[in-house]
Amino acid sequence: MKKNLSILTSLLVSILFCICPASAKPQERSDVVTRHFFYNGLSGYQQSLLEGFITADLTARIPVNQILTDQASLRSRTRLAQALLFRNNPGDLRNAVQILNWILKNQNKDAKSVNYGMWKTNVGSDRLDQNWREFIGCDLIIIYHHYKDILPAAVVSEIRLGLIRAARGALNRNVGADYTNISIMSAFLMDFAGNEFKINALRTGGLNKANDIYALFQRHRTFSEYNSPTYYGVSLIGLALWRELASEQVKNMGIELESALWTEIASNYNPRLKNFTGPYFRGYGMDMKKYYSIAGLWIAIAVGEEKMAPLPQGIGAKQDELSNISPILHLGLTIPRDVLDQLKVSAQGQLIDRFVPNKYTGDTLKHVTAIVNSNWMMGGLWGNRRAWNQIKEGTIHWNNASGETEWLLVPGDGKTNIIVSNTSMKIFSKGQKGSNLDIYVYARELSEKNFQDKMWKFPGMELAINSSLQRTYSKITDSALLNIECAISEEYPAVMKISFHVPSTWLNDNPLIEIIPSK
Repeated sequence: MKKNLSILTSLLVSILFCICPASAKPQERSDVVTRHFFYNGLSGYQQSLLEGFITADLTARIPVNQILTDQASLRSRTRLAQALLFRNNPGDLRNAVQILNWILKNQNKDAKSVNYGMWKTNVGSDRLDQNWREFIGCDLIIIYHHYKDILPAAVVSEIRLGLIRAARGALNRNVGADYTNISIMSAFLMDFAGNEFKINALRTGGLNKANDIYALFQRHRTFSEYNSPTYYGVSLIGLALWRELASEQVKNMGIELESALWTEIASNYNPRLKNFTGPYFRGYGMDMKKYYSIAGLWIAIAVGEEKMAPLPQGIGAKQDELSNISPILHLGLTIPRDVLDQLKVSAQGQLIDRFVPNKYTGDTLKHVTAIVNSNWMMGGLWGNRRAWNQIKEGTIHWNNASGETEWLLVPGDGKTNIIVSNTSMKIFSKGQKGSNLDIYVYARELSEKNFQDKMWKFPGMELAINSSLQRTYSKITDSALLNIECAISEEYPAVMKISFHVPSTWLNDNPLIEIIPSK
């Protein structure tokens, strides 16, 4: 009887998906665009993104047990189960249940362990990543909320227990509000579990964490994990969870913060270049058209057209991030209408000058300056001393004649302070005299002849160079070394590394180099 009821319920859900198209839902506020998504109402492009993720992990010819290997990512497989339930083709429910049973047995259940409530990153070589509580926990909440009525009772019971463990572990960990993407998800995980399962300590912990995040944002109207094409997208997922599934107080904060984050994204984004301007506080690449970023997925869903999407055409680096399409489609889109317009129309001379509260080694407040033009853009970071390849302290982007994005990068080695104006980028030393200043440049046509002492020339850009430093090194760097030094996930035919020697007598008030773009 229970089996027949489950099948009937599944059929009703399938019928509902068929008759509810993805469209902008009418709202009282005309300044906000809201869309909810159902599988059979997806556009061809939206459906291709979801199917691209599903078929990359599971094809019709492979039994699901063969992909539940010791090397498989538990986070990706959780989202696969979520996507299968969303699609709901014949066999999808059965496969999702098998995946979920495998996921649920790979959680740390030792309440005395610092890793309590964590899921394994993978079974064979677990990295013991504390963040897997939040990632998998939030994905399981989406599954629990949408599909608990069609899943077997035993699976639903194990999801409840798993969420309680994860939320208790998150409460014990107490991640700081400045760890933006994880703290947003952690607050939601505790808030949801506390309210759904009537656990006051979790309810209070979630609300307190959400208040801390909200208060930190209010001080400077920005997020500590500033300008990350990947982690902006995770934060949007977390805030969409606040918007859709959190308690009333957290929900209201989430609606405000989500709108503010979209506004920040639009201010840093150039739709003609299909990229964010730098600096990047955390970044895995320099061209969103060559690797899958999670903010890129959100923008693709928002603008709704493949030709406008800041994503690779087909296979690209960081392909595993395509898994985020599933929670995005489940949570839907809520975006200010003017922001949506900005994501489609190129900016004209937009200057950014702001301070970011951030605990990376260096200044408590980091200073960001950037200029976003229609045809090119650049940004710089002042006050960072943390040496980390995910940090991009200075960037310039432009398009070549064929529309491919080319760029200049000053890496996050902690050696420089950078200030950007409407017309130039000035790079200063942080006092590490006797060291080198390193700059990386990608252009399709790249050789030594492009780099003269006073002018670096490329078909789509000329960079005037003002500096008295001696150039000590210029060499094309291979992609593997570039990824180690600068966390560039894309593949490039050639990137030039240029190094200048900084004398021990250099005065820090004098710029090491001034770069003046002219396109």
